[in-house]
Amino acid sequence: MNALMSPATLQAGIEELASGDCFVDPFDLMAEAIELLSPPEAISTVECAEKYRKLPGPEDGAVIPYDRWFTPYNIGPMNALDDEACNLLVMVKPSRSGGTAIMENYVFKRIKFGPMTHIAWVLNSDEAVTSYCRNVVKPMFELNTDLQARVGTGRGDDTDAFKRVRGYPVEWLSAKDSTFRNRQPGVMVWDESDGAAKRWAASPRVQIEGRQKLLGNRKKGAILSHADLGWKAGVAAEFEDTSRGIFVMQCVHCLGHAAAYATKFWSGVPQFEMAWQDVPDAPTDERLDMAEQTAALYCPHCNEPISDEDRRKMVDAAVTGGGNAVDGWMHRGQSLDPEAGVIGEPEPNAARGFWVHGTMLKTESLAKLARAWQAALIHYERTRDPKKLKEFMSKQLGEIFEGAATLSGLNAEKIVQRGRDDASGYDRGVVPDEVKFITASVDTGGRKFDVLFKGYDLEGRSWVIDRMTIRQRRHADGTMRDLHLSKVLDDWFVLVDEVIERRFPLASDPNMVLPVAVTCIDAGDGNVTWLAREFARRCMTAGHAWGKWSKVRLIKGASGKRPAVPDAPRAVTKDDEGRKVDPVVYEYTLGADALKDQAYERLAIEDDGPGACYFYRGFEKRYADEYFGEAKVDGKWVRSGPNEQLDLDGYCEAGRQILKPDRADIKWHEGKLPPWAKPIPLMPKGGDPSTEAGAAPTKAVKPKRSTADRLVNLNQRNR
Repeated sequence: MNALMSPATLQAGIEELASGDCFVDPFDLMAEAIELLSPPEAISTVECAEKYRKLPGPEDGAVIPYDRWFTPYNIGPMNALDDEACNLLVMVKPSRSGGTAIMENYVFKRIKFGPMTHIAWVLNSDEAVTSYCRNVVKPMFELNTDLQARVGTGRGDDTDAFKRVRGYPVEWLSAKDSTFRNRQPGVMVWDESDGAAKRWAASPRVQIEGRQKLLGNRKKGAILSHADLGWKAGVAAEFEDTSRGIFVMQCVHCLGHAAAYATKFWSGVPQFEMAWQDVPDAPTDERLDMAEQTAALYCPHCNEPISDEDRRKMVDAAVTGGGNAVDGWMHRGQSLDPEAGVIGEPEPNAARGFWVHGTMLKTESLAKLARAWQAALIHYERTRDPKKLKEFMSKQLGEIFEGAATLSGLNAEKIVQRGRDDASGYDRGVVPDEVKFITASVDTGGRKFDVLFKGYDLEGRSWVIDRMTIRQRRHADGTMRDLHLSKVLDDWFVLVDEVIERRFPLASDPNMVLPVAVTCIDAGDGNVTWLAREFARRCMTAGHAWGKWSKVRLIKGASGKRPAVPDAPRAVTKDDEGRKVDPVVYEYTLGADALKDQAYERLAIEDDGPGACYFYRGFEKRYADEYFGEAKVDGKWVRSGPNEQLDLDGYCEAGRQILKPDRADIKWHEGKLPPWAKPIPLMPKGGDPSTEAGAAPTKAVKPKRSTADRLVNLNQRNR
């Protein structure tokens, strides 16, 4: 029978068994099963990556371990992921900053030590998925065989873009409809979200939370990207509603603390600045070489240059230095003292935000960064095309291009600094000696008036005299009530005393006051247009005019290429029902883009030259921020936040141009001033002319507030 072995075959089998070659070493069996016999290792993401993860080296098939000190600023984000209270990580980052490795390390730990769950990794295109899986995912599993051992062996369990690990899918997907349907991943990563199609990139957090809303606190999400979409959408917009973490370093020279990059959300926080020498008239190659050779990071406290070597030490020290900073990061609820460092404890927040700046990268030299920056600036100077500069700002520097503000180095802090209390400053509500006349502007909201008063000389220099917001008016019964500008015409008349007929004392002679020459009121909101026209008409009828020239001018802003102020206004001869009215009201359609361009150009003047702008002592940061609530990108002004101050500034300038102070019939040098530029006495001289000598004293009457008292009240009102 075939089933029976011959004596020789049987003898050979017995000898083979006796040799022991067919038996497995029991210690090898125990080693393979030790993980199943032991509880999961309690280990952090950082420790797991350093201890176990192997990475492909730069050449010759080398294999290297993960090293936290290549990107020490990423230790904080990885530790945040280990915190059960953190459900979402949002990181704004430049290229090659190691941000993606944060989530790779976290996924690595979850696969190796658990707890395992459905993991979805989203990239911006199919091509990006293919490239990432080939260059990152495949080596991660090939070089770390213990990870590969956890992958299923069934059909379809182990493909380039899909792994089934311990029964759970781990998948790499492109951003499209099918990705955001019929999935409920416990861990969802969106890598380079700003590079996806705009319908998805605009709100990545909404897409992630929509997939995870049934998971409660077990979920983990992450959004990591360059800020290519600016402040209004994408990763930067999501960063606003997080802990807003910024990295804080200590200067090696003065030991003062400052942020690597404070972002617009941390008002008053000083930051290190990179700078280099430049000669604008020099040849391009010479300018690039100069930038490379002279680049340094400068401390905001001692203004000493910081070398690359010292900068790298500062990055490491920020993580290891202790104190209240969390692995070098300051979050909402904390504050920065230049000497003591980070103060306070972070507020609880399930969404942790981290903003990485190009000057934090240890792998990048300041010389290389400065040369690339200078090249982008030179390209913009010659072509006026901001594309290259925008790409540099977001991908290499980790900042957002904000048009003229970026190019000029303007920011709200510098505006506020101009209003610091010093010998050359001036008080709010007081007219500096250089001012020849004052214009006012009014921006109408649904329930408020935003108002700005500016004084001008004859060379376009301007002084902010006052800035306020009017939200209420006093009614006949003495009660202050909220304004309702689209419904109640009487609410508009609060502007008469508060703005149109307002007078400001001169700094050189408080007994003399300067009137408001013209008030420009924005009537562009369709909800208030007809009430604004009726108000302007009644002001003219009531005599609020310089002779026959009305003090009130209605304006509407329009985008596109058009002059700042048209040669002639448009006459409005009919009311909202088509009936002819008298007097006629005139409206100006302003070139809003041109006015904003000019405002930024003049704000950038720092040498007291023609067009320079000045601000009263204590000028409020919230108003300074409004200059930067809109940025010109690709030739268009894009709003990203409150921008009333920028609009009001343009309207005041429109008022200046409407007055035409440069026309030949005004003899400024001869002292023959127009009535709107002529100071007048605060009080009449010589007493009451109706009182005759020897006449019986009249009955005492209840004293009324003087004009001086009213001026003081207006200028000191808490706004």
